[in-house]
Amino acid sequence: MGLTTEKPTGSGTTLDPQSLVEEAYRQTGGTPDQPLSYLDGLTALCAALDTQARLTPAGRVRVRDALVKALVNQRRVRMAIAANPQLERIPVIRPVFVTGLLRTGTTFLQHLLAQHPQLRAPQLWELMAPADPEEPADLIAACESYIAEYYRVAPKFKTIHPLGARLPDECHRLTANTFRDLIYTVRYRVPDYLVWLRHQSMVPAYEFHLTQLRCILFRQAGSRLLLKGPSHLWHLDALAAVYPDARIIRLHRSPIEAVPSVCSLTSVVRGARSDEVDNEEIGWYWLDQIGTVLDDLRPGVGPTQLPPLDVRYADFIADPLGTVGRVCDFLGVPLTDEASRRMSAFIAHDPGTAAAPHRYTPQEFGLRPEQLEERFASYIAAFDL
Repeated sequence: MGLTTEKPTGSGTTLDPQSLVEEAYRQTGGTPDQPLSYLDGLTALCAALDTQARLTPAGRVRVRDALVKALVNQRRVRMAIAANPQLERIPVIRPVFVTGLLRTGTTFLQHLLAQHPQLRAPQLWELMAPADPEEPADLIAACESYIAEYYRVAPKFKTIHPLGARLPDECHRLTANTFRDLIYTVRYRVPDYLVWLRHQSMVPAYEFHLTQLRCILFRQAGSRLLLKGPSHLWHLDALAAVYPDARIIRLHRSPIEAVPSVCSLTSVVRGARSDEVDNEEIGWYWLDQIGTVLDDLRPGVGPTQLPPLDVRYADFIADPLGTVGRVCDFLGVPLTDEASRRMSAFIAHDPGTAAAPHRYTPQEFGLRPEQLEERFASYIAAFDL
């Protein structure tokens, strides 16, 4: 699929892929004989953003900036490899991936495990600029500015998912640089892009994910990597193809609770860039999207070479440290006294605990609890939710 040259509708802020590519080269230097990658995804995404996302003028500006940033990250990764060829040989051994539906406790579990001295969870500032040559202090400051602006345009998001420049964050910060990630369907109303995405192999996205992790480790070495992303749940086979020695932890929460929660998150996130957010459409989107993955899940069954550890959200919330102990046993990482002390201290000061309650109802999204119970009955029974 080639680059489109169609003019955008509405505001004068262009989302023309060629314009975005040119801006990325302007910011990083280089010439077109050093081509960017994954432009088929960029083209599909831009077409859907232009015609379906109902972006505000300010939203178009923010979207353009984000897409250019993804291209800039691509360029800087390639430049880092050209300058340091040994970077591609940095080992990433037995990485840990935490996954599960959105709103199932994956963030809290990753934050707790990140307190373990033997696990290295890349922080948000690293994920947002994996190969940027600027000093870490400057990148941290830029990340903090990004967070402040995000909370300004989506203030309710702070009660749903606390962000911190020095906190771990999700793998979509890396895979989205390939324009192949479900996060775009959460942020924007882009149904045509979702259709395109469902027909793509995710292996290239994970290959570039690995390359970016190596850039992060080249800048600051660390121990065994601890990673997290709900979207991994949809792509475990592709993940296993790139990370054949990974360890996977899957969290499970009743869809009767999780589905309305993720619908609320989606409504808040889309509202940062659009004034036309259809909550009932979001409800039907998630019924379909979640159905594509939950219908095939079985306890202890994952990619052939990567049997997962399944953790129930209710058990985790009832006994966080006990659950973490079980996870550490699965990972072969001893839960030392030092690790336990750090985790207890984090629980006492968890930024998510201090946030205002996240309030929503299924009815806001055209859903009924009994409808969700019937739709996901086999999953609820399989995992005793």
